[in-house]
Order: sequence, then structure tokens, then C-alpha cells
Amino acid sequence: MTILNRRRLFRVALSSLIASFTVVTAPKAEERTMSVYTITFDPSADEASDNYGYMNEILDGDFAEAFPIDIVFHPVMKAFRLDNGLWVEQSAAYQGLPIDMSGLPKRIRWGGGKRDLGDFQKMASHFLVSVKLRDLIEELEPGVHQFQPIELIWKKDESHAADFFWFNPCNRVDGIDRTHSTAKFDEKTGKWKYEGGEFVVNLEQVAGHHIWVDSRASFGTNWVSEAFYNAAHQAGIKGIKFTIQKVI
Repeated sequence: MTILNRRRLFRVALSSLIASFTVVTAPKAEERTMSVYTITFDPSADEASDNYGYMNEILDGDFAEAFPIDIVFHPVMKAFRLDNGLWVEQSAAYQGLPIDMSGLPKRIRWGGGKRDLGDFQKMASHFLVSVKLRDLIEELEPGVHQFQPIELIWKKDESHAADFFWFNPCNRVDGIDRTHSTAKFDEKTGKWKYEGGEFVVNLEQVAGHHIWVDSRASFGTNWVSEAFYNAAHQAGIKGIKFTIQKVI
């Protein structure tokens, strides 16, 4: 055997030995951060059809007693202090708690021309959702939130316009990250102030929720998960404006 052949055999043997001790693993896929959004009514469809800005009229009922249930409020302060130091107000504003919906309006006279009203509207600072959107929410979080039926009629001729539901989100979550948010946090009240800066949502703190009100936010914003966002788009839900938020 020539010296050249011996060298070739040695290289082959060495390569086999190295391969026997080498474990080849596929590179890990880069983990993607989940998204969080805030939601509000999107008026673009009404604006495009020249139907935006018309007045709607509540025909019966009101929000005068639509307060959180099973809470005894202070007669002067009109609020109740929880064990964590936060206050629940004697108010119909969104606080992420079940409310007394028995006196809510059951009919609204809707202004503008006859048109598709989509799946999401806003009236008296509260959201209205269609049957389709209610079912989607129930699929994501069954039995968690409150819905109260309401009929919309056209202002022009009093004919039936649509069946909707008053929607009250009942998840109350402390989800804003104090370390990474640059918005002002009031240590005295334990709540965030909407005076500039930005809010960063902590994904661990909101895990398992799809629609919620932040317990330390004083501005009644509704937050939703990426699962809600995807489900709404797949179902063709109309009328929601999504704004993506920073997360950590």
C-alpha cells in the first residue's frame, strides 16, 4: 500500500470516528412574541357611506343603576375599597366586573340611512355587539362576560334595523408592566394616568384572558388577546378598530 493510500484511509477512519461522537440538532425556530390589542369602534364604514355623525336616541331604560353587583358602596364616596387597595366606583363605566343590567335600554332609534351596521357599535360609552360577535366571545371565554339584548330601529321609519347586545367585559386584570411602561403611575391611588408615556402589557400577567379591563387603568380601555384578534378576522367581524400594544 502506498503512502498516499494510507493517508486516504486514515482520513476516512478519522471522519467516521468524529461523526460517531457528533450530535447534529436542527436550529431552534425563533420564538414569536404574542400580540395584545386595544379595541374601539371603527367608524370608517359609516364615514365611507356618509352616515357618520348622525344622532342615535335611547328610547327606554338607562345606566342609572348599572353598577357592579354584590358590592355595598360607601354612601358618600360612592365607591368600595377592595383588599388590594384599589377602589371600585359606583359607576356604569367599564371596570371588568359584573353589573346590574336589568335597567339598560332595550331599544335605540338609529340615525342615518339604512345600512349594514356590522358587528360592533358604541352608544353611551358602552359597546354593542352582534349575535355573531357575542357567539365568538362566548366561544373564547364561555360564561365570563355579560350580554343584554337590545333592538335597533331606523330613525327614518321606525322599522327594525338590527338585533344587538350590550356588552360588559367581566375580566379585571392587573396587566400593565410597571418596569417597562413609561406612563405615569400614581402610587397613592395605585392606578395609571393617561398623561403621556406608553403602556407595556406583561404577557404573563394577562395569560389566559382574551378580553379584559385593566384594574389599574383609569380610562376604561378594553384589551384583547391575539387569539381574539385572529378569531375576529377569520370570522369576518366588522366594526372593530384594533390598535396593537407593546408587550413584554
